[in-house]
Amino acid sequence: MMNLDFLVNAVSMSGQQLMTLFDERNRRLFKGVTNDYLEEKALKELVIEEDLLSEKIIKKHIKEKTPNAKIYSEECDYLDELTQDDSQIKYIIDPLDGTHNYYFGLPYWGISVGVLDSKNNVIGGVIYIPAFGILLKNEGLNLPAKIHIDGKWQDCSTVIRTIDKALICYDNQFYKMGYNAIENYEKLTKKAFTTRITGSAVTDAAFIATGRVNARVFNRTNSYDIAAGMAIVRSSGGEVTNFSGKVTNVLSKQIIMSSGGVLHDSIINIINNNLTKGS
Repeated sequence: MMNLDFLVNAVSMSGQQLMTLFDERNRRLFKGVTNDYLEEKALKELVIEEDLLSEKIIKKHIKEKTPNAKIYSEECDYLDELTQDDSQIKYIIDPLDGTHNYYFGLPYWGISVGVLDSKNNVIGGVIYIPAFGILLKNEGLNLPAKIHIDGKWQDCSTVIRTIDKALICYDNQFYKMGYNAIENYEKLTKKAFTTRITGSAVTDAAFIATGRVNARVFNRTNSYDIAAGMAIVRSSGGEVTNFSGKVTNVLSKQIIMSSGGVLHDSIINIINNNLTKGS
C-alpha cells in the first residue's frame, strides 16, 4: 500500500487554480473575447498556459516528497524514454486532460497522476475532475478505489450493465484513427443504449469508476491519458484490457475500459469482428 496524500494534495491544489482560471476564461467568452493559447504543438493540438501551470504544481509536490523520482508528463520532451525506463517507481502526469474542452469552456477536463512500476504497469493513481467535484485515488494493487465525499474517503464502484443498457464513450479525433475506428463506433452506436464523446480520457475513466458511464474505447491513446484511469477503473471493479482482451500496461495504444461483466466481452467481440473484416 502506498500513501498518495501528497498526490491528492497536488492535484487538488492544481484543480483549484485551474477552476478559477477556467471561470475567468468563461467570463471572457461570455463577453465575446477570444481566449489565447500558447501554441499548437501538433495538428489540432493546443497547449495553453494552464497545462504548464498544472504540470509545475504537481511536479513540485512530487519532488518535495521523492526528490529523485522519475516524472513523465504529456508536456515533457522525453516521454519516449518511458519505454526503456526500468525504474522501480515512476510518475506519469496528465496535467490537463481535455485541454480543448477547457479552452472552449466545456467542463469535461481533469488532472491525473499514475504511479508505474519497473515494467510500466500501473500500481496506483489519482484523478481529479474539478467541475464535477470528483476526486479519486487508488493506493495499490488489490486495494479499492476511493472517492472523496463530504471530507471523507469511501469506496467507489462501477455499475455493471449489458451493452443494450450501457452508455459507452469513445475517441474524438477520428482524423487520426482510420476507417476501422469509425466503423467500430458505428457498430457500438447500434448495440449500446447510447454513446458519448466527451473529449477527455480522464473524465471518462472517472465516470466509469463512479457509475456514470459503463465503458470507454481508446483506439489510439497515449500513456499519460490512461495511466491513472487504468488503476482507478480496475480498483473500482471494472476491467481494463487491450482489444484482444489481455491485461496490458500503459504503453498499449488500444485500450478498453469498462464497468466489467459481459459488457467488456461484448465490446471486444464487436471490435475484433470489425478488425477481422478490415484486415
